[in-house]
Amino acid sequence: MSGMHNVENAVGVYAIARSLGLTAEQVRAGFASFAGIKRRQEIRGEPAGVLVIDDFAHHPTAVRETIHAIRLRYPDRRLWAVFEPRSNTSRRNIHQEDYARAFDGAARATLRVPEPHDKVPANEQLDIGKVVQALEARGIAADADRDVDLLVARAASEARAGDVLLVMSNGSFEGFIPKVMERLAARE
Repeated sequence: MSGMHNVENAVGVYAIARSLGLTAEQVRAGFASFAGIKRRQEIRGEPAGVLVIDDFAHHPTAVRETIHAIRLRYPDRRLWAVFEPRSNTSRRNIHQEDYARAFDGAARATLRVPEPHDKVPANEQLDIGKVVQALEARGIAADADRDVDLLVARAASEARAGDVLLVMSNGSFEGFIPKVMERLAARE
């Protein structure tokens, strides 16, 4: 797993493991056997040469750090970030400016317009249109839609071999990943 946040996690694990009496060699063996965590930079496949990565990121800091980590891991590949603001926190306009900066490093960003939510008053909702405008002003090609099937169709038809499609959501995103992988595989 790439990214400074994962290095920091590993250092913390090392410190705790050593304080519990494990030897450096035991900790090293544990790190060597670590296969990752589901939905954290999880590679789901590479249909039609498009690497599809699933990540649970939904807070702007997590989105920013995940994009940065993937950018470092795949520096020569175009990075297309697809994001669903699904949690109550991610749907709030308190993060409006943070999301506008969170996608730096992505060549393209596609955002889902969230369904209205009873727990987020209208005057506190994230304005996806403004996020898209801010991203475009930062030089990131950006688009948004409420319809997941339209987002899938767009990604499947416009992703190119060599691209990294980083999908970030804390939910199922209405099956975005399996749908886009099926559509990409049909291109092969």
